[in-house]
Parts: sequence; structure tokens; C-alpha cells
Amino acid sequence: MKRIAIFCDGTWNTPDAPYPTNVFHLHSMARRTAADGTSQILKYIPGVGTGFGKTGWRKKLDKVTGGVFGVGVTKNILAGYTFLIEQYEPGDEIYVFGFSRGAFTARSLVGLIRASGLPRHTEAWKAPEALKRYRDNAPSTKPSSEESHRFRLGFSPDVVTSQKEADWRAAQGHPVPPMLTVTYLGIWDTVGALGIPSYYKWLAQVFNRSQGFHDTQLSSMVMAARHAVSIDERRKAFPPTLWGNLGELNRENPDRKRSYQQLWFAGDHGSVGGGGDIVGLSHVTLRWVVKGAQDQGLEFDPTQLAVFEAQENPLEPSLFNKSATPGLFTRMLRRRVLDRVGRMEVPDPATGRTTEVAIGPDYVWDISNPARRRYNELPSYRPPSLRPFEADLRAPDG
Repeated sequence: MKRIAIFCDGTWNTPDAPYPTNVFHLHSMARRTAADGTSQILKYIPGVGTGFGKTGWRKKLDKVTGGVFGVGVTKNILAGYTFLIEQYEPGDEIYVFGFSRGAFTARSLVGLIRASGLPRHTEAWKAPEALKRYRDNAPSTKPSSEESHRFRLGFSPDVVTSQKEADWRAAQGHPVPPMLTVTYLGIWDTVGALGIPSYYKWLAQVFNRSQGFHDTQLSSMVMAARHAVSIDERRKAFPPTLWGNLGELNRENPDRKRSYQQLWFAGDHGSVGGGGDIVGLSHVTLRWVVKGAQDQGLEFDPTQLAVFEAQENPLEPSLFNKSATPGLFTRMLRRRVLDRVGRMEVPDPATGRTTEVAIGPDYVWDISNPARRRYNELPSYRPPSLRPFEADLRAPDG
């Protein structure tokens, strides 16, 4: 058995950035060999919009199209999936991490694994076939359909992705192989905005339809998951993409002690996921996601981890993670604001219909302990997202 960990970075984020994100920090301090000799195979995938291309103008084009519209997400999903095919053998443990659009990439990668399984590691050439089928929104391609069971029987014969599939193979007279699971999914502030921002409703419906295939919902195929979400991000182009089924999953698995968590933390998008010179808040969320991974067996260098822990500060004065004056593009984005409170209507790219989704915490217990501490110790900290919970947060045990 070995552990395979994939790290998907956020928009414009690379390993050579002066201030790396939490994704890269996590990748850097993950051990290559665990204390008991278990191999930990690591794969880092740079974010979209990082200047991919052979010529100068192509690199500039990638920075714009990847950064603004999310172009390149599918390529990164395919890179992660291909790596898994090449490395995975039944019984291995899979860990996936991501920030921002990299979190969306990580979640969609898990969706692709659920939809197609994993071929034998000598058959990485099959990866585009899995992606092509994944992009098909027909009911017959949904992971639990009989046609999907039949597809995975030939495409991914050595593993099954659910008990329902195992029962189907047994009923058909086929051997039942081991269950394929994702041991841990750890992400920061998922941004799923691909294509035209959703507040341009009719434009988004027309131009984003090709992006509707991404399956980013959490399933029981994932054994444990943590999602750190920003309380204080207000850019309208950066609405969070939340999990909406954690209560159901936790009820189905009471023995796992709330293995699925989505908590809200103080700070803007970068102060949750990292990537700036001000790290007091981002290192709080770094340790929280690391703790979830450690609980599931992934090992990290304790010396490096101690350095990051020493820099945590839930009372960090700045809610932003960069001390430099924001550039023109960032200032323009900040002019269109949307407080993360309650719910909002967004167009579903798959159907073109408008659906209502949550963009703020639903319950007081969704608010992290560090954010509660900040609320109680800093009278100036009263973000709109927390107004519905003021009475509970001020309570002695709140």
C-alpha cells in the first residue's frame, strides 16, 4: 500500500511565487516516506492562468483566459486523473487538495473518479475517454446508472466505486474487486466560476453551458473531507461553491465522528487559502486542513509544520493577505460586492435554469472556533455573514 496525494493550486498560483499558497505549503511539508516506510507519492498541479504556452503572447493569453474565465481547469483535471491511473494500485490511499479554482479542480477530479473509476496503471491512454464520457450530461452516464456500471466493468475492472456497483457485478456473475475510495479531500474556499460570471445571467447561461458537466458534490466515496470557507470575501465574481449534503453524509456515517466538515474562517479569499505576505489567518486554515489529513494517515514534516503553527494569528488585524496596494484588476473586482449571506440565484450551466444556492453559513456551528474568537475579542469585527448569529456568538458557550 502507498499513499498518493494530488495538490491543485489556485488561479495564477505557481510554486515559484514569492508567497506560495497553502496548497504549495502542504505539498512542500508532506513527507515522501512515512515513519513506517510507507511511500507517499506527491503530485503538484499549478493553477490556471499561470502562463502556459510556448510563445510570449500565448502565455499572456493563458493568464487572461485562465484567470478570468477558468480556462485550463479541464486540462488540470485530466493531468491529475492521468497521474492517478499511472500510480494507483488497489488498496492505495488517495488524498486530494485544492484552493480557489484548484479546489474546484480537486472536487471535479473526485467526481471524475466516481464516474469512471480507474483503469489499470498501464492504461493511462484511456484517460481522455473517461473525460469525454464525464462531459456527457445524459442520465445514462450518471455514476449510479446501470450503463455506468457496465462501462466501468470494462474500463475499470479492478475496482468498484460503490456498494451498489459491487452488488451489480455479483448479480451479473462477475468477480467483485476492492472498493475504490478517496481517503481525504481537503480544500480552501472553492471558486467554481468558469466562463462568464454568474451575475451576467443570460450571458452566463449561453456561454457557460459547456462547463455544466463538472460533478463537485461530495459523495460517500470520499472517506473524510474538510472545506475552509472565507467569511470576508466580498468580490461578486468570487461566490463560494459550497457542499450542501454534509448533514446527510455525516448521518449516514455516525461512527466517523463528523468526518465531513465545512467551516467558515475570518479573512478574504487569499487570507483563507494563502498566497500573500500576511499569513496569520491563512496559517490557521492551513493547520485545520492538515489536521484532517493527519487524522486520515497522511504524514507531514513536524519541523516545517511547527514553523507554520507559530505564525498563526486568528486576531490578525488585516482581513487581506497582502500588504502591497492592489493592482487595477483587483480594485475593479472589488467594486462589485456581494456579502456572503444567505442564498443567491445562479444559472445552472448544465440546464440553463436558475437555481438557488447557499453563499453563507446556515448554522452557528458552521462558524469555526478561530472566527468565533475573533468575533468575541475584536468589537470591530462584525461581518455581514455573521449577523444572523450574533446572539449565539455572544453567548457564553457561543
